[in-house]
Amino acid sequence: MHYRVIHELPQRVKICLSLPKRHIPDNSRIEGLFSPIEGVHKVSFHYRTGSLLIHHNGSRTVRDTVLKTIQEIPIPFERKGKAKHTMLERKKKIVVLAGTLFIMRPVIPPVLAPLISLYGAIPILKKGLRAVLNRRLNVDTLDSTAIGISLIRRDYLATSIITFFLKVGDYLEERIRQKSRESLASMFEWRDDWAWVKRNGWELRIHVKEVMAGDLVVVRAGSSIPVDGMVAEGVALVNQSSITGEPFPVPKNAGLMVYAGTVLEEGSLIIQAIRVGDETRVSKVIKVIEESEGLKADVQNYAERLANRIVPYSFLLSGVTYLLTRNPLKAISVLLIDYSCALKLSTPLTIMSAMIAASRRGILIKGGKFVEKLADANVFVFDKTGTLTEAKPKVFDLLPFSGFSREYLLKNVACVEEHFPHPVATAVVKKAEEEGIVHEEKHAEVEYILAHGIASKIKGRRILVGSKHFIHEDNRIHVECEERVIKNFVDKGYSLLYVAMENELAGIIVIEDRIRADSHMFLNMLKDLGIERIIMLTGDHEAAARNVAEKLGIDEYYAQVLPEGKTTVVRDLKSKGYVVAMVGDGINDSPAISLADVGISMKHGADIAKATCDILLLERGLDGIIEARKIAQDAMSRIQRNFRYIIGINTALIGLGIGGMISPIFSALAHNAATVIVSARTLRPYKYT
Repeated sequence: MHYRVIHELPQRVKICLSLPKRHIPDNSRIEGLFSPIEGVHKVSFHYRTGSLLIHHNGSRTVRDTVLKTIQEIPIPFERKGKAKHTMLERKKKIVVLAGTLFIMRPVIPPVLAPLISLYGAIPILKKGLRAVLNRRLNVDTLDSTAIGISLIRRDYLATSIITFFLKVGDYLEERIRQKSRESLASMFEWRDDWAWVKRNGWELRIHVKEVMAGDLVVVRAGSSIPVDGMVAEGVALVNQSSITGEPFPVPKNAGLMVYAGTVLEEGSLIIQAIRVGDETRVSKVIKVIEESEGLKADVQNYAERLANRIVPYSFLLSGVTYLLTRNPLKAISVLLIDYSCALKLSTPLTIMSAMIAASRRGILIKGGKFVEKLADANVFVFDKTGTLTEAKPKVFDLLPFSGFSREYLLKNVACVEEHFPHPVATAVVKKAEEEGIVHEEKHAEVEYILAHGIASKIKGRRILVGSKHFIHEDNRIHVECEERVIKNFVDKGYSLLYVAMENELAGIIVIEDRIRADSHMFLNMLKDLGIERIIMLTGDHEAAARNVAEKLGIDEYYAQVLPEGKTTVVRDLKSKGYVVAMVGDGINDSPAISLADVGISMKHGADIAKATCDILLLERGLDGIIEARKIAQDAMSRIQRNFRYIIGINTALIGLGIGGMISPIFSALAHNAATVIVSARTLRPYKYT
């Protein structure tokens, strides 16, 4: 490999490599050739300029070794592939060619006019023929029939103009689709495909696809973060608007999480990668939105069915027009105006734009049909703990019984509870940490009985932790002797965790489940959005449920409800014709979340709840539900307005065509213009405060 030293300082040398033409150097592999050399501190290579910058310890030996490496080791390259043109670029070239031929028509010999018209019409005729061979009547058959009739009539000018307008319309429709896709990509677009990582004490520049979990990734001001990970070193301000919608940068330091797709605005960070590539939060959000096209809303399916049913009637109307008027131009005008194109394009674009708008606000909607269901929901069912109350309940008190000590009680309950992500379990573990109680893993395998409690063994003794139902009714352990003390806390609305060792009550843990600060305002806003019924479900006792319901102004609630009870409530509501939204965060909420018309889970919820739900609040509290509802309702309003515009405009154009007041050329222009304008309107921003 030939090279040229551009300039040199005592501890730095910049070299220009003579690169073969039509080859792309592999940056990471080039830098990897020099980084292992002892005495080399930092290597950076820029393939566009071919410059290699090496920082070293100043030793002449190191410099000579670098130059010798360039001479002797073949530099790895990748051959350039042919540029791949996007669908939008291909359609743009088609429009430019059609427009050029149309403009040059006056100077083209008349004998060539039929050939030029036929050449321009062939792609449209092929689409129509393909549809007929597949036994389908669609917009392609309408367009190809109209152009075919013009060719038969030797109206080559009309053929060229109609063909040109159809191609322009096709290009503009693709441009709108492209804008929708770009809106999705721009939410999480990385500015660079490369990342700096520290390996064996050296900083290496590698492709983001080569970053592995556990790598230390170095990110500096102005760069995008390429991984989900924990900050290991440094202090910085990170713009997380692509993930959370927050308008201001957030301070990050050691021990805090950062996410791929966010931008470091000030400072620098060393991040230990936890999730990379397709496993990052950003990639999963994008994947869900891309895959959600298969989960079409009912209104989208209706639009497609309606569009397909209209096509035969367009043919019938065109034929009737010709029979009555004997005017082929009027018949062609009818064929060139159809409802299907605008209906099929505008509806999915509206659904997709709503999902993208929600994602920008930290709300992940997993399918188009859930946008529609959320807009139509007239009953909201809420789990109490962790949803309407704080996600972090606190231990208010511990009362040991039967000779057990307070420390023994807290230590062993924390030992078995730490294996579960429920907020109450977290509260117990946190209480033990606050009091400096160390709970060693001395228990056998923990058994979780859904919505009842936990069973395990510690040093051969069976321990049970859970509800009164679990301890008293399921395991026949007497609690009557402490009923007076228990009733005192129950009447005040506290939740209780019962603990038994072998066959006796060892104590109770009193849980203070504080109401979320935003719950009351949220419920009032929800009622203002037209919700008919708000219902609270909880596995907690009657007094605790009543206490929360009264404070929040909830008229309907069910206490001591098991998972199957929650599904029964949801099933009954659906059977009565209600569209039900279920909001929960626990393992025991998952069956009801799955059964509801639209299931919603919180960011702190159990993994199974987050996997089962249809809408996930990634970085939002309850207010995220309000904003998601507004977006969904706005999207459905846009679709309904689009239906009215499409039917009204196209019906008017058909009437003008039958009356002979517009030509086929104007029909094609007006129809495509209406389709593009209506579709473009669906992509306007969703703005709420």
